[in-house]
Amino acid sequence: MPIAPDRLDKFTFQGEFHPLTDPEEIAVIHKKIGFVPPTPEEQSYITEQWRKRFDTEDDISTDRLRAEFVRKKALGQL
Repeated sequence: MPIAPDRLDKFTFQGEFHPLTDPEEIAVIHKKIGFVPPTPEEQSYITEQWRKRFDTEDDISTDRLRAEFVRKKALGQL
C-alpha cells in the first residue's frame, strides 16, 4: 500500500537544513537539556575501554563507562 505524499512530508525535512556550529549556541542547548560533554581525558578512557570490551561484553554502555571513569578518578586509580 503506497503512502500518500501529504503523509510523507511530516517525516522529511522541509526547507534548508543548516548544521549547528556556533559553540555558544551549542552550549545553550546542552545546558537546556542537561547534557554535559565529556572532557577529552574522559572521552579517551571511554573510547579505549569500549574498544577493549566490545568483543567480550554483550551490553557495553558508554554511560556505564563514564560512571566508571568518574569513580576510578575519584579513587585515584587513574
